[in-house]
Amino acid sequence: MSKKLLIIFLTIVVGFTFASISMAVGEPGFKKQDIDKATKECKDDSPCVPELAPTKDEEGNFNIALLEVAKPNADSLIAGWCPQRHCTEYLNDGFYNNCRSWISATAPGNEAWAEIDLGDTYPIKKVGFGSDHCENYKDRAAKDFKILVAKDYDADSNAASWKVVYDNKKGDQTSKTTYFEFSETVARYVRISVMNTSGSEIRIDEIEIYSGTLAVTPKDKLTTCWGKIKKSY
Repeated sequence: MSKKLLIIFLTIVVGFTFASISMAVGEPGFKKQDIDKATKECKDDSPCVPELAPTKDEEGNFNIALLEVAKPNADSLIAGWCPQRHCTEYLNDGFYNNCRSWISATAPGNEAWAEIDLGDTYPIKKVGFGSDHCENYKDRAAKDFKILVAKDYDADSNAASWKVVYDNKKGDQTSKTTYFEFSETVARYVRISVMNTSGSEIRIDEIEIYSGTLAVTPKDKLTTCWGKIKKSY
């Protein structure tokens, strides 16, 4: 190879490498989910072990609650269980069922909430959550609740920055993972505000948030989760 051709070749290779690095750095990554570790750590009388939550649904929408930058938050945390189970970080750790769930310390009749900060704004069209995916435990399921979204944060659920995208007016119990579809809206924060349950403090085993727009393809795991779907218009 001549010196001139070698220089051209190296220029192309180096340019391609830097472009690849730049794309990788700029892309949001998904959480790594170690199902073996989660199962081994599970200490629970339930026959239901941790199950993987999906990174992508059957329609091709991405579960952006599983982005590495997505941070969970909650009004409170039941005492005496975490880290064995019922931790705030389990709200979007990518695993279903009781061992990997969150439980509030707030009694029914008072607002309890759980939320995800996506780290940036995304067009959101569907949110899913439940109390216990396998339904071994049927208590602590949300009945009177709202799903709120916002671009700008405010701790008060009644603040003007929050928009209600789903209001469970009928009070139907959300025990197994249920999906709530609504008109696409751009938001950074997603909050589930709960006023009443099927009994005792609210439990949520996983919050899923779906967007059809994302500049990254999940690696290693593309699972689909089937569940009930309710729509709000």
